[in-house]
Amino acid sequence: MAYKALYREWRPKSFREVIGQDHVSITLQNAVSSGRIAHAYLFSGPRGTGKTSSAKVLAKALNCKSGPTAEPCNRCDACVAITNGNSLDVIEIDAASNRGIDEIRDLRERVKFAPSENRYKVYIIDEVHMLTTEAFNALLKTLEEPPSQVIFVLATTEPHKIPATILSRVQRFDFKRIGVSDIVQRLKDVMAELGGEADEDALFLIGRKAEGGMRDAISLLDQCYQVGARLDTGRVVDVLGSLAEEEVFSLAAKLLTSDVTGIMAQLDSLMLKGKEPGQVLKELTEHLRNLLILNTAPDALSLIPVSREFLPKVKEQSTGVPAERLVELISLLIKTDGELRFSSQPRITLEVALISLCAVKQAPLPEKRERQAAIPEAGKAAMKPRPEPVTETVPETVGEKQGASESKPAGLNLEVVRAEWKKVMALVRKASIGIHALLIEGSPSSLAGNLLTISFKAKNSFHRDKVEQPENKKIVEQALFSALGYPLGIKCEIDGEATRHTEPDDDIVNQTYEIFGQELVEIKD
Repeated sequence: MAYKALYREWRPKSFREVIGQDHVSITLQNAVSSGRIAHAYLFSGPRGTGKTSSAKVLAKALNCKSGPTAEPCNRCDACVAITNGNSLDVIEIDAASNRGIDEIRDLRERVKFAPSENRYKVYIIDEVHMLTTEAFNALLKTLEEPPSQVIFVLATTEPHKIPATILSRVQRFDFKRIGVSDIVQRLKDVMAELGGEADEDALFLIGRKAEGGMRDAISLLDQCYQVGARLDTGRVVDVLGSLAEEEVFSLAAKLLTSDVTGIMAQLDSLMLKGKEPGQVLKELTEHLRNLLILNTAPDALSLIPVSREFLPKVKEQSTGVPAERLVELISLLIKTDGELRFSSQPRITLEVALISLCAVKQAPLPEKRERQAAIPEAGKAAMKPRPEPVTETVPETVGEKQGASESKPAGLNLEVVRAEWKKVMALVRKASIGIHALLIEGSPSSLAGNLLTISFKAKNSFHRDKVEQPENKKIVEQALFSALGYPLGIKCEIDGEATRHTEPDDDIVNQTYEIFGQELVEIKD
């Protein structure tokens, strides 16, 4: 006898066997019991959640010899024939391969005939959204005036593609993704029937990999199960090409501590095991998402698809990372996922992305206090008395407005800027996380008048160029003004690329401002 796949063997045969869709099953059972049967239904939802199976159970409930009944007997000729796919009165049509108007016209001709051997003739049209516009129009006529003994069940994973004219003539039921715990329990039942043994962590990994689809979960179990051998996590990881929970946890720990050497070593190990860069990125992103939920909503444990044995470690890891940083890392990883799809070198793309993320160091959050106009205590000793700034907003170009000349940085020097640099960085981070990540690689190197030079190492020329862009410079200059109280312009350069500016004597600066004003003029040959 030919082998029968597990997902076919374990297909629901009654409403009570349809897992995770009680809102659908109970409503259909009540409709059958009360005799209020609609002439057309739409079952929509993700793949493998029980749409076609529920349609077949409905067909059996309507045609069972002891029915119509809320639960078919699964023993009479009608139930057996429908279960085996041999009933002449239950017709399954794949709209993906029968999507034209000719096929629907043929269906319209056939629905005129009475059922061959049962009470109702049931048409199950799978992936109905694939029908052409002309085919939908032809189907619409039948749905408007259906024969009394004909029931239509339309199934789809993309209900938004179905015309409104069709939607208005059907009863719609939305199928949900099935929870991991429900999937694991079903897999335990399957293993018990098979007489096999399995670690709960292994079944949990299969349930998580199935992404809410029971059919996919049982198919994966079929793929991993070996007769006579205990199913463990290692076997599932090897077959599915996924990462073990410990591997994802370890990679996340290295990322959160900016351990570039460790990240490169672990990525190399994962690649040698045959793991795909896209899979590594996907599971790392999901893990950080779990940390974020535990960090911000610690009671929402049902949203964390992690095994019970591993959950305490994940909780502990989540407590040491600010939610803001997790949001930042997840956002950048999602962006990397888009780049990875079109990369000819996915491994290198992933490596570069993770190394770059290590540069996004954890910075303290800006203190929530009212900004003071005066320079903080750390810098007062190094400064001479100065007038309060006249304006609260930095001029768009330093010296552009006359008011800028009234805020001469007579006592502002490089040491003060460096002392307040952490505050400047915090303000930049508040304005733009991306610019903050770029500016981390630079540092104040000289101050000439009201022009601050920020130097970058040669390997960080990309960061220098990005900060130099006008819209980005403006954000940095605004942060400088907010932190120091003086309008400063910035210039970015690579170490050793240009002669460093030396800080002029304060008196010379003051005299120069008196004669020429503060507006910067760039002189070119």
